[in-house]
Order: sequence, then structure tokens, then C-alpha cells
Amino acid sequence: MRLEERPISNAEGTILRHNIADEQGKRVLKKGVLRTSEHLAKLAALGRTSISVAVLEPEDVHEDQAASTLAEAMQRGPLFASRPSGGRVNLRTRADGLLTVNTNQLIELNMLPGIALATRRQYSVVGPGQGSDNVATLKIIPYAIRHRHLEQALELAASRPGIVEVQPFQPGRRAALLLVGEPAVQPKLRASFEPPTRTRLERLGALLATVEATTPEETAIAQAVSRLAGQVDLIIIAGQTSVMHEEDTTLRALRRAGASQTLSGAPVEPGNLLALAYLPDTPVMCAPGSAKGLKYNVVDMVLPRLLLGERLDRRKLAELALGGFLTREERASGQ
Repeated sequence: MRLEERPISNAEGTILRHNIADEQGKRVLKKGVLRTSEHLAKLAALGRTSISVAVLEPEDVHEDQAASTLAEAMQRGPLFASRPSGGRVNLRTRADGLLTVNTNQLIELNMLPGIALATRRQYSVVGPGQGSDNVATLKIIPYAIRHRHLEQALELAASRPGIVEVQPFQPGRRAALLLVGEPAVQPKLRASFEPPTRTRLERLGALLATVEATTPEETAIAQAVSRLAGQVDLIIIAGQTSVMHEEDTTLRALRRAGASQTLSGAPVEPGNLLALAYLPDTPVMCAPGSAKGLKYNVVDMVLPRLLLGERLDRRKLAELALGGFLTREERASGQ
């Protein structure tokens, strides 16, 4: 692509580089559009004799065509692309689900000349039933890019896993809420934890199938989770737990019930006192006190992944540290 100043008599078929306004400052011609004889007549009427244009060369691909072709190559599963406009295409999802981003491929793509792909945050909950169904926006920055750079981008788009993917939620997943506390406080615990837990699960297409309470003794907790593990896809433990150490009562009870590994603590605020275990295949999440409210916290980061069957280990919990210090605004907005 060449950038030139051309007489309007020789500008047909070129691309206008800047908006053109009349004497009142009103835009009469929009930048980025291929010039036609009608456009040139308007320019002549404004007294213009020359304009700044972009001239496409044989190896160039127009911005809209490049954006559309690349976005189409990134579509998989429920993803679909908007119509290109000004070299921009948005990727959206038809289904509610969890966004995953191949960060290495994303960086490689954005290192190519003229291509900019920006995504929502890793592990964002997206979809028509969520805050937004937009997952990424693709912009071809100049009016055209070289064909060889588009081919390189298409190779990256063909990678697996894809640069951006949405894992749709699995409707009908069943969860149990196990409240741990002295009998006198169990009604209060239920009133505090059950409504927000039910709401969170329903947003993700899951069902709070049962709510039980038990006393904070190792044997009682172990017996309860052993029984529930065969009935549901996920167990959420909340109440008088405050898991701060691997030898806390709740984690000892989970190991007694058959958990081969327990994880305590997460680098997220609010939500440091999260704990996880598997019995052996049923995930167990020990929710911190922040689960009593619906403001965004560590539970919202972890719950969708557990419901989709992802097994979170210590490293995956450690990765939550980047962006894990949630501001008041982030908590209120949901992400």
C-alpha cells in the first residue's frame, strides 16, 4: 500500500485517507472508502484539486476482506463474527460459556504488522445470558495488509486450542451446598450462603440440588461429603470453616473421605481462604466468607471452571494472582 497526494482527476479507485468536511465543518466524505466518480464530483464542488489517498498494490488485502477472512478462521463452536466495518470485526458467542484464550498465539498474532486482536479477560463468563456476548474485537489497522501477513495470521488461527474459544456451560449440572457449623448457627448460615450460591449456579446453567448442614467435627464432615459425592457433580462447603491450613478440620475431613490432594489458599482478594479438593472425581470447593454476597470474588473465578470439569491444581490457582487484587469497581461490575 502506498500513501500519496493525488489530483482528484486521478483519484478514482483509491482510498481516502482522511475525512472531508464542508465549510460548516460537516463531514461530506468518510475516510477509508474507495473513491468513485460521484465522490470526486463532490470534492470538485468543494474546490478541492487534490486529496491524500492510499493506493492498494497487488499483494495487498483490503482491511474489511482481511478482517472478515481472519475472523472466519477463528470461528469455532458457538463463536460467530459480526460484519466488517472499517477493518473491524467483533467475535461473539451464541452460547453462555467460559472464554479461554491461547495467550502465546494471541501475542504472536498481534506481532504481525497491521493486525490487532483484543480479547476479554481469560476465563471471562460470556454469552447472551451474561453481561455481554462479545468475546474479542479484531482490527486491521491500515487500509490493507500484505497477503503474506494474512497467511501467517491464518496459520496462527488454525492452531489448537484456538486463539479464542468458548466452552459452553453444561445445563443440568447438580451441586450440593454443605453448611458446616454448630446447630445454633446453622439456620443463619443457610440464610447467608444459600441464596447467593443458588443464584451463582443458575447463572451458569447449574442447579443447587440439595442443601445440608453438619457440625464442625472431622467425622461428621467426612461422612456428609462421602454421601453427597455420589449424588452431585460438585460440592460447595461453607460456614464456620475458615480454612487457613492443610491441617484444618475441613481439609482433614476431606482427606479422610478419600481426597488424595487438598489445596488451601488462593492469591485473590477477596477470597484468600478458598480451598479445593477432589473426591476422587467430584470437585469440592470450600468457599470463603465472601461467598455470602454476589459481588465478584474468587468463587466467581473458580466455580465456572469446576462446573466444566477442569481440574484445578496448585499452579492454576497460583495463576489467579495476576489480576487477583480486585478493586471495588471490578467487584461491582462483575469482572
